[in-house]
Amino acid sequence: MQKKKRKYIDLNEDYRSPSDDINDDRVDLLSNLPDHLLIHILSLVDIKTARRTSILSKRWTGLWTDLMDLDFDDFETTATIEYKSYAQPEMDKFVVWVNHIIASNRAPYLGTFRIHFPLNGLYAAHMENWLKFAFVKKVRNLELNFYNLQLNFVYSYSRNIHFQKSFLNTTLESLHLKSVSVERHFLQWVITNCLNLQNLSFHHCDDASSKHRLKIVISSLKLKNLEFFKCLKLLKIDALHLSAPNLTSFIYNESELDVKYRSVPSLVNVTFGGSYCHHLKALSGFSSQLEKLSIVWDDGTNYANRDPSRSWFNSVPINSRFPTFVNVQQLEITSSQKDVYLLSVMSLIEACPLMHTFKLKLMCRKQREGPRSSLAANKTQFKIIWHLKTVEYLGYTGCSFASELALCLTRLAPMLRRFIFDTRQPQFVGKAM
Repeated sequence: MQKKKRKYIDLNEDYRSPSDDINDDRVDLLSNLPDHLLIHILSLVDIKTARRTSILSKRWTGLWTDLMDLDFDDFETTATIEYKSYAQPEMDKFVVWVNHIIASNRAPYLGTFRIHFPLNGLYAAHMENWLKFAFVKKVRNLELNFYNLQLNFVYSYSRNIHFQKSFLNTTLESLHLKSVSVERHFLQWVITNCLNLQNLSFHHCDDASSKHRLKIVISSLKLKNLEFFKCLKLLKIDALHLSAPNLTSFIYNESELDVKYRSVPSLVNVTFGGSYCHHLKALSGFSSQLEKLSIVWDDGTNYANRDPSRSWFNSVPINSRFPTFVNVQQLEITSSQKDVYLLSVMSLIEACPLMHTFKLKLMCRKQREGPRSSLAANKTQFKIIWHLKTVEYLGYTGCSFASELALCLTRLAPMLRRFIFDTRQPQFVGKAM
C-alpha cells in the first residue's frame, strides 16, 4: 500500500509558483518544531483557535493544553457589552467553556489568567474555583472583569468571592479586578503578602458583607502602578496611606477620603477624579516631581460650581487655586459634565507653566454652557503659555465652551504648532468598531 503523503504547511507559500505541485514530498517544517516553539505559536492566537489545531495532525493533538497564558476575552463580547444584555444560558455556556479549558490545562504555571465576561453572583462558586486554579498554578498576572453594568441587579444576586490566603503566592506581579465582590481585608492582605506585586487595580469592587470602616496602608517596595476607581467607599475604606518609593503612576477616582502620601518619591503620573479635584492642594508636597497630570471632572466633581456661593473655585484668588506643577509636560482634562467652566480649566492650565501638550476629552455629547462672559471678563488676567505646542480635542461637537477655550489658547500660546479636533467619542478612540 502506498504510504500517504503528509500534508505540509509551507512557510513561504506567498512566494510559490502557481505551477508548483502541492502534493510534492516536502516535509511539514512547522510540525517538526519542538514543543515549546509550537506552544509559543499557539499563544499568539485566541484559545478557541488554539484548541482547533488539535485536528491538524497527531503532532498537534493536545498541545493547546500546555498554554501558560489563558485569556478568556471574547472580542464580540467586548465590542457589544455596552449595547447587549447577556441571558443566563449565554453565561452558562461561557462558564462551561472556561471550566473545560482549565480542567484540561497541563501547564506547570501560568503567566496570565484573564477573564472578561458579564457574570453575576450566581456564579460565585465557579469564580472561586477559577481563582484557586490560577493561584495553584502560581499565576503572575491575574485580571478579572465581570462588568456589572447594572449594579443593583447584579449585587442583588451576589455574594463575596472568598480569596483564600493559602492560594496567594509571591509570584503575583499584576492584579486587576473589576466588578468583583471580595471579602473584607483582601486588599490589605494582598499588599502585605504579595511582595512582587507591581501593578494593582480595583474598579467597582465591593464588600457587601462588611459594615465597619477601615484604614488601608499601602507599603510596598515594588509597586509601580496603582488604580482605585469608585470602589473604596464600597469596600468600606475611609483612609488610605501610601508609602511606595517606586510608585510611578497613581489613578484615583473616588469620593473624598483621607489620603496620606508618606513616601512617593518616584510618582510622576497622576490621574484624579471625583470630588478629589477639589483637594489638589494635597499634592503640594510633591507637585514639582509630576510630569503628567490628568483630571476627571464628572457630575459629582463640580457640583459646587452650580451654586456660586459654594464654589470652591470662587472662594480663592485665581492665582492660588492650584499648586504650581513646575515639571508637568502633559495635562489632560476629561469632562463628563454638562456644565464646564472656563475659569476652572484656565486656572489649571496656568498651574502647569512648562506644559507642551494639552488634551481635552468631552464625554458628554450635549454640553450645557457656563457663563459666556466669564472668559471675556478675565482674559487680561491670563498669562502667556510659552511652551504649549500641541492641543487635542476628543469628542468635540462645536460647543461654545470648547470653541472659546480654543480661541483663548491660540492667542496665549505663541509656540502652538498643532491643534487636533476629533469628533469621535473618547471611549471609542482606539477600539475596533
